[in-house]
Amino acid sequence: MSDSHYAHIGRHTLHPVWRLSSVGRFITTHLGAPVSVLAEQANQAARVFTDSWNKFLFRRFWGESISSRDVHLVIDSYENVVLRNRFRWTDSDHKQAQGFTGEVIPGTFSPQATAMLTALFLRHTGKGLRIVTDMEEANKEDGALICYGSSDSNFKTFELEAESGGVLCQFTFNDSGERGFRVGGNVHSIEKRDGVTYDKAIVLRLLTSQRDSGQCQVVCAGLSEWGSLAAVHYLVRNWKVLHRRFDGFGQRRDFCVLLEVPFGHCQEARELASAVWWHRNGRVK
Repeated sequence: MSDSHYAHIGRHTLHPVWRLSSVGRFITTHLGAPVSVLAEQANQAARVFTDSWNKFLFRRFWGESISSRDVHLVIDSYENVVLRNRFRWTDSDHKQAQGFTGEVIPGTFSPQATAMLTALFLRHTGKGLRIVTDMEEANKEDGALICYGSSDSNFKTFELEAESGGVLCQFTFNDSGERGFRVGGNVHSIEKRDGVTYDKAIVLRLLTSQRDSGQCQVVCAGLSEWGSLAAVHYLVRNWKVLHRRFDGFGQRRDFCVLLEVPFGHCQEARELASAVWWHRNGRVK
């Protein structure tokens, strides 16, 4: 076979595309690993910074000593809770309110609320919550705590409401004798619209009387179990938003956020109203 059937390719006749491919392979082989390591280190540094910043904001929202002290989650023991929840206000001009059909058993969602709040504190403080009943926590004046449930089912919630004087929120009755939250001068109760039942709930934060301790007391309460769980869900998802709104200019303030949530959809809570109270010299009991 004649040599004329072959095209001789010398070192100076390589196509430019082949040269670029060779350079690319060289860069990938020799520089790819170091660049990947640097990128991973940058990602780790960003995660560490974000985590540290979130922990700093968490301490600002809950109090500087939140990492070194126990936080109590106060739930009702649910002893005789049926009798308490059947109480309704009546007078000569109002009929007794009928019990709401389809209401879940009181305390049904306490495990879910406990799990969400415990996960939140483990993530930002490395510590869980101490679970106590409302009677164990009764008459304790200071210290960080979270109350789950309204004052109908949680005595500690009742104490905090009485202590605050109802400045931000009152657990009261509407004109029909149904339970409701009074926020901003209006009473908000459970209502039904277009075949959907809507509960009301509050997220209430009160700074303790010893403001130097930096502790706060939080209430997550609904008119039903759906509302109480929705309040916890809202707090866990939106505490940073609440911090930006109510802790500006280096001052922490008492606040109350009123929520509305459709039954069975705790993730769909929306804000209806809010109230804030700031005492330059501390909150007076």
